[in-house]
Amino acid sequence: MRTRFTRLVAALAVFLFASLPARGQPDTSFKLSTTNTTAAAEFRAGMSDLQNVSFESAAAHFKAATNADPNFGLARVLYASTYGLSPDAQKSELARGVADAAHGTSNELVLARAYSEQALGHTDSANALFRTASQQMPTDQYLAWTAAGGFGTSVAAAHVFVARYPTYPIGYNTLAYQAWFAGDRAAALAAAKRQVELLPNAPNPHDTYAEILQWSGNFAEAAAHYKQATTLSPRFPEAYAGLAEVAALQGQYDQARSYLNQAIANAWTPQEKLGYMRQIVGTYALQGAPASDITKALEAAIAESKAEGDARTTAVLYSQLAAVQANAGNANAAHQSIALAKAASANVPWNVHYYGAMAHGLMKHWTPAAQELAALKAQAAADSTSVPKDMLIALEGYQLTQQGKPADALKILMTADTTNVLVMNRIAEAHAALGHTAEAAAWNNRVNANYALNLQDFSNVNSRRRAKIAAGRRGT
Repeated sequence: MRTRFTRLVAALAVFLFASLPARGQPDTSFKLSTTNTTAAAEFRAGMSDLQNVSFESAAAHFKAATNADPNFGLARVLYASTYGLSPDAQKSELARGVADAAHGTSNELVLARAYSEQALGHTDSANALFRTASQQMPTDQYLAWTAAGGFGTSVAAAHVFVARYPTYPIGYNTLAYQAWFAGDRAAALAAAKRQVELLPNAPNPHDTYAEILQWSGNFAEAAAHYKQATTLSPRFPEAYAGLAEVAALQGQYDQARSYLNQAIANAWTPQEKLGYMRQIVGTYALQGAPASDITKALEAAIAESKAEGDARTTAVLYSQLAAVQANAGNANAAHQSIALAKAASANVPWNVHYYGAMAHGLMKHWTPAAQELAALKAQAAADSTSVPKDMLIALEGYQLTQQGKPADALKILMTADTTNVLVMNRIAEAHAALGHTAEAAAWNNRVNANYALNLQDFSNVNSRRRAKIAAGRRGT
């Protein structure tokens, strides 16, 4: 499983469980309300893909089920929750789906309400509804996985789950990632490999194993499994994105863009296509390509975002363009892009203030840079979950270092997540400004040894570029 999945994925467990009988003991407590055979077949195909962690394909099946039976409420709720609709469209579809599910069975209504609540971010009410649903069907392994925490479980709980259900593939997916983040790389690799052994003909297990191999620095084997994932059904464009990461990490930027164009050709939705276009931007930024190349890629992504009616992403992309223009010394264009970013969306995303501050900082316009930082802090104060803490700290640290206060910057930066690539690079810059050559080199080396690349993360790729340049200056 690529790590760029939505926060809603964990909630899918109950639905998959509800659509499939428990192994060895038929469970008849849940019946689909639809009498349309096409809708039922598409719904169950979607559930099968979910169990194999192919979310985009599952979403397409839910959409097809909804098209076949517009009154199939549970299918509509699942479609609305997984298909990448705009927030307003999603709310409308969820409301209709729950209303339609009320005309089905009581179990179907509970499931529709639970998933709708989860999609809307109402976690407590969603969990209560999921518990109600789970009590009705206590024998299924997928439900047991959900009860253990699903994708968000602890590494200890993941170990317990696979010990109890040693032949159930998705448990190893969870264990692979949780073990990695807990620092147990050997266990992570073993779990990912075991998922491939249990489910060799599905693309996601190969993609998961490839990602863990990539993070371990084993690029050859990672590429082999990414490539295998691209040959399996259903189509899995994220594997091309994985190949692009491996290529980019090895300095093969043209090849990376070629893979991303293949991902675009295989994308399931316009939103997914846009994500891959943004990753192409990332390849140019990581490469340190001329500003004209980065600008061209950003402008293509902006055009696509506008065509999709995605105001938020349009705003973010304009703010990133402003930073590129500022770095190239084009102050007038940078100011224009900042204005376009703020005008693009009724609710200015936090990213606009972040990249706006970066653009002003690159131009040494410290008063407006401070104003953008203050606006970002105000957003964080109003809603602590709306602004990533590390981004806020990294921005403040950058401004302090650039204004001759690197010691103050270090004090702030060391309160952030010091495994974050951006934070590590800003720490290195502060040390360099203090004349701490060895410390700066050590922190940049940590960046360069981190292979968990996300080409869509503009701050991530630019941090890597700066660390690579710093290492080059040292001749290492």
